Amino acid sequence: MDAYYSLEELAGREAAALVRTGIVTVRSFEKRQVLLRSDEDENITGILLSGGAFLENINMEDQRRIVDCYEAGDVFRRRCFPDAESHLYYVISRNRGQAAFVDEKRLRAAGQQGRRLRAYLSEDLQFRARRRTLIHVEILGQRSIRQKLLICFEYLSRQRGDDSFTLPFSLTDCADYLAVDRSAMMRELKKMKEEGLVEMKARKVRLCR
Repeated sequence: MDAYYSLEELAGREAAALVRTGIVTVRSFEKRQVLLRSDEDENITGILLSGGAFLENINMEDQRRIVDCYEAGDVFRRRCFPDAESHLYYVISRNRGQAAFVDEKRLRAAGQQGRRLRAYLSEDLQFRARRRTLIHVEILGQRSIRQKLLICFEYLSRQRGDDSFTLPFSLTDCADYLAVDRSAMMRELKKMKEEGLVEMKARKVRLCR
């Protein structure tokens, strides 16, 4: 079952008041819908309540890059996007779901009313977002496609607590997240399966340790 967070879980009894005053807006979205762009108000912060999303951009060679990957409960901040004027970064959904959008400037001015939600946003910024970034940097720092795949798979295995898991995104998304050519990645996966390193069927993976 996919993870789901309610606004009440994050903001407590304050949730209804925050929505009523316009500090928080809850929106549903479909697959491949842009949720936030780098040219929008820097005070806007999103919280995924359900579904998943990517932080993406298109590089100068017209290639898609996945910079970050968000799951339910994760926070994406406009002011935390990479600072590159020549490139547009955007958060785009990878399936159907729901997100809460917070005007942090108004939230800071709300005093005690927004205390619990501010605490949640602060905690996410300090721990969850930093951990995701460090893991992605470690993956991208590997010299070979095989090592990138193994580090990525090992992280997903630890996250699920099982050697068997389902990739949270498509193989095309996986190649863009690893910053490798998809055809080369598929060839490497075939070799890894032949060598008994992994078992894989569609998006279902099992690490053979």
